Amino acid sequence: MSAREWTPVCRACGARNPGTWSRCPGCGGVQVLEGPRTVPTPSGAGGLWRFRDALPPVRHEITMGEGGTPLVRCERLAARAEVAQVLVKNETVNPTLSFKDRAMALGVSLARAADAPGVVAASTGNTAVSAAAYAARAGLSCRLYCAADAAGSAKLRTARAYGAGVEPVDGDFSSAHAAAAELEADGWFPLTTTFRNPYLVEAHRTVALELFEQTDGFVPDWVLVPVGAGPLLVGAYEGFRALADAGRIPRVPRMVAVQVDACAPLVDAWRTNATTVTAANPRPTVAGAIADPLRGYEDEGVLTLEAVRESDGLAVSVPDEAVLEAVDDLARHEGLLVEPAGAAPLAALAALAADGTVAPDARVVLVATGHGAKE
Repeated sequence: MSAREWTPVCRACGARNPGTWSRCPGCGGVQVLEGPRTVPTPSGAGGLWRFRDALPPVRHEITMGEGGTPLVRCERLAARAEVAQVLVKNETVNPTLSFKDRAMALGVSLARAADAPGVVAASTGNTAVSAAAYAARAGLSCRLYCAADAAGSAKLRTARAYGAGVEPVDGDFSSAHAAAAELEADGWFPLTTTFRNPYLVEAHRTVALELFEQTDGFVPDWVLVPVGAGPLLVGAYEGFRALADAGRIPRVPRMVAVQVDACAPLVDAWRTNATTVTAANPRPTVAGAIADPLRGYEDEGVLTLEAVRESDGLAVSVPDEAVLEAVDDLARHEGLLVEPAGAAPLAALAALAADGTVAPDARVVLVATGHGAKE
């Protein structure tokens, strides 16, 4: 597979921008990656890189064993929700305990191939830890930007332990996002896990490819994903769509974007049937990992809305109280210690099953994105 087969294309002006890693250099629009969307033949390697033929090519694969995460059958949770089957895709067992390791393994590998002086990201925590760890593995400098009130968090202390520089910024995640973008002008490789770098989304296609293998090809009725901007949901959707286009599955599962009531710009757009997204005014929440206002990059949220709609899915938000109850339920009933953001899909399932949206005979996958030990 040639690198020329993968080209960023601007959604706003239509320009093709090979050799770029971020937003359109002409108009500033969000870019999507045009490239092969085939279903690969898995290689003998484990984890993410088993699907290297589905990923943009790199000179050297930076890896710490990410991907290949277990799919856990949760009979007690299914009984409590009164649905046929609940499966948890347990991303908490990745090397730095979150799903971000998939994107960081690919992103840092690409940064090395591009001879970038370093990598830069805005983060509420999980991206910071993952970017710092993978940068250290690759021998690259790492600069992280975060909201000032998060600078002392356990996750950012961990990132510092890996040697990353952490720069507090007044404001929220969107403010940190803008600060990180400025360093890209000096050639630093962008690892912010919104849709800023279109290549990173490709890593999340492997979630769908793994689910296909782990379920012997059956298609879940619903896949519930916690989202800030939503690249994990979009990547998984693209993976399922490739499987459907290849005739490997009969349909794409219905994708559910789960946010919290305190910060739900995608849900607000969904409820009003809008085709654009308005930035949120976030309130404090226990699920800070998905509290992304999308201010200044609202167009990136549209990509997630489109994936939800194309899959006949939903966008829902849940209150903090329900999220904390879901954290307890995952730990006490299934032995899974999950951070609040990662437990939000279970809170959403409880509500959707109770109101009849999710039928009693449904088979449901919940994506648990981060480990509770990091909180």
